[in-house]
Amino acid sequence: MPISKELAVRILKYLLDNPSFYFPFKIVCINFDEDDELYDVEVSQEMLDEVLNNDDFKDFELVENLQHLDLQTLQLMSKGFIEKIINENAIDSIEQSAKGYRELWKMNLCESVNIEEYGLNEFFGGKAEGFEELLEILKEHISKNYE
Repeated sequence: MPISKELAVRILKYLLDNPSFYFPFKIVCINFDEDDELYDVEVSQEMLDEVLNNDDFKDFELVENLQHLDLQTLQLMSKGFIEKIINENAIDSIEQSAKGYRELWKMNLCESVNIEEYGLNEFFGGKAEGFEELLEILKEHISKNYE
């Protein structure tokens, strides 16, 4: 799975600060050949400094390294899968609400002199905008978490 340099640095810092945490992935820098010693990004302060200071470290990937699946690792992986399922259901629901309210909103009623017609149309438009903004924020939040 491709990850950004910023996320690679965050992961390295976390793993350095939490040495007993088992991270079931290797970080690799695909700017180097697999035979190059800099391809596998080791969890060390020296490697973190190298990644931060060397412009050759640009593109990273996570590669599975499922050697020691302890209880905590399994729980975290399970949470990730469940979160993905729940977030997709939430996104689908929000998208449907946004589309539904957007279909109810009518451009020609924006200048209606009938206050009830105008008010209801504004209500539908406001709901549609709210759901659309929520969808945008949620998608942005999810994508930032996986960069």
